[in-house]
Amino acid sequence: MLAWAVAAVLCVPVTTGAAPPVTLETATIGHPAFDETVDIHRPASAAPLGIAIVAHGFGRSRQRHYDLGRALAEAGVVAIVPDLPNVLDLWANGDAVAELAARVEAGAFGLPPVPRSRIVLMGTSAGGLATLLAADRMPGLAGWIGLDPVDRTGTGADAAARLAVPAIVLVADSSPCNLFGSGRTLARAAPRLVRTTKIEGASHCDFESPTNNFCRVVCGASTPDRESRVRDETVAATLELLAAARDAAGPPLPVPGEDGAARE
Repeated sequence: MLAWAVAAVLCVPVTTGAAPPVTLETATIGHPAFDETVDIHRPASAAPLGIAIVAHGFGRSRQRHYDLGRALAEAGVVAIVPDLPNVLDLWANGDAVAELAARVEAGAFGLPPVPRSRIVLMGTSAGGLATLLAADRMPGLAGWIGLDPVDRTGTGADAAARLAVPAIVLVADSSPCNLFGSGRTLARAAPRLVRTTKIEGASHCDFESPTNNFCRVVCGASTPDRESRVRDETVAATLELLAAARDAAGPPLPVPGEDGAARE
């Protein structure tokens, strides 16, 4: 497994109107040959309901899930959004997600240790594959959410068939950018599929927010309404999976610092 070490953390309070306040932190994580950056969106004033690790798509970055990270935090879930370390090696990205989840499970980023049943893995496009490969190796998670996931390798369907945790898959309209709906193949293979939800009229780009013109040119137009629908469905799916696992998980997580836990 990769060795992860937090080198620095920057805390930035984020508030918008009447929405619950959230805190955005950016952590630098050291690898043997390079540094990685992770955004942590967390509720600022309440004990979190759980943890969501969100992986971006092919050639993208953590900034493309800023809005989702904030929406999850406003709903009471700590959202951890890394820059994936590899562009082409999707299996190594799966290793990186699994290592990050293990660090969170053990206690990282100022959070107390958390049982796997309070952790949801999710990812968009190729990030959906990376988080699926990680979830396949981590029984006991609250679940996996595929956000228009793409499997160009065939290994995703194999991992989905072995998946021991609940799965929810959200899909866009069929297009070349999602391999003509390859997320449906992953969904059909998952033994514990909760549901597949199609976002009518959505493009691959509606599954990231903010998106950019490069994605729109390559993968189709996006609209604020569809992006909002995807976010709402993703937050609802996260809360659903965490609620289903809550009885076995025990009481809510303590607020960092209340039990003497120090931030890294």
